[in-house]
Amino acid sequence: MHARPEVPQRTTGFGTLAMVMTLLLIAHLSLLYSHRALLFEQRASAGQIRAVRAQEAAQAGLDWAASHLNDARALDSRCLPIPQDAAAPPATLRARWDRSLATAVALQPACVLADSGPDWNCHCPDSGAGRVSSPAADLEAPAFAVTMQNGPRAGVWTLTAEGCSNPGPDCGNASAAEPDARYRVTAVLAALGQVVQVPLAALTSVGAVTLMDGAGVINADHTSGGIAIDSGHAISVQAPAKVFGPAGQPVSAGLVADDPPLTAGSDALWRRLFGLEVATLKALPSWQILACAGGCTGSDLDVAWTLGARALWLDGDLTLAQGRWGTAEVPLLLVVRGTLRVGPDASLQGLVVANRVDAQVVTSPRSLLRGGLVSLDTTLLRGQIDVARDATVLARAAALGGALVPVPGSWFDPHTR
Repeated sequence: MHARPEVPQRTTGFGTLAMVMTLLLIAHLSLLYSHRALLFEQRASAGQIRAVRAQEAAQAGLDWAASHLNDARALDSRCLPIPQDAAAPPATLRARWDRSLATAVALQPACVLADSGPDWNCHCPDSGAGRVSSPAADLEAPAFAVTMQNGPRAGVWTLTAEGCSNPGPDCGNASAAEPDARYRVTAVLAALGQVVQVPLAALTSVGAVTLMDGAGVINADHTSGGIAIDSGHAISVQAPAKVFGPAGQPVSAGLVADDPPLTAGSDALWRRLFGLEVATLKALPSWQILACAGGCTGSDLDVAWTLGARALWLDGDLTLAQGRWGTAEVPLLLVVRGTLRVGPDASLQGLVVANRVDAQVVTSPRSLLRGGLVSLDTTLLRGQIDVARDATVLARAAALGGALVPVPGSWFDPHTR
């Protein structure tokens, strides 16, 4: 018998199709899996970008606030400099914050990054929370808001900056939706360069002091010791000049001549007052510098006051007459790197530190310096002029020259805990 030859079996068309579909399905599943990983990476990257934007916005808020708190110029509602109305309360950011700290409503300026550039569009309200415009629905714009509260002790404040990937609650728009990312940082601020030791006397002079022709010096404050004149050299009071102390205290008790701390010279007194060298203090942003090569007058103080300046550094002489400068609520702090001259009908409330004092008011009306007067050299008060110590005015003026700076080591980021 012959063996029957084997016939090769043919693969059906259905089997081939099934195999191809299986391979395509495996390829499609592989593609979906790889695409899923890509989508995850894209979402993670977008979230990280928003988180970094919020973090950088928060840090920008700290820097922005520290800068504007030391700006002596008045600001409008957009946080841009404007002239200050002399009859209105100061509109500097620091003055607004000082008023806010006395109330239960926290001040919260806010800013949003402009669409067309690196600038911030800001809102500085007189009280309460600032409000900035939100970007279009398909755009993102980092924003921040800053608040300042009283610190754990007098003379320090806690500054908090809230950064968001978009304006939202606590980031410039309370009615907006919660942003995709937010970041908060805090820092403690302290005043550098303010008067650290307020003068106890109405008139403090390193050099000799002469009172004549009706001049008067007054210190009725028992808590300060009642010292009217404190000098490193001789004190001459020529009638009808007068010195007044607290009730019941003899005039001699209010006159301290050849005081050892003052005989050490003007540099020692300067360090006791400010705690900083002259050049270091002048470089602080809290001071408004006036070049007085030809001598400054009250008109120059008026211009500076209108611009919001309350701590003035004058490089040259100053002559005051027929005007009013400073108030009991908002006094002036003046450093005169020259001679202070006073004429008739001049009234100044604050603390004045001058290289030398030569006040000769030989005609009426009478002039008045209320607060405190410090001379780094000799002092002459002649005629119709009074110098009166006022503890409240001194305390307010003493803080004006201090720049608010972050305390080293106080920067706190709760996200790094």
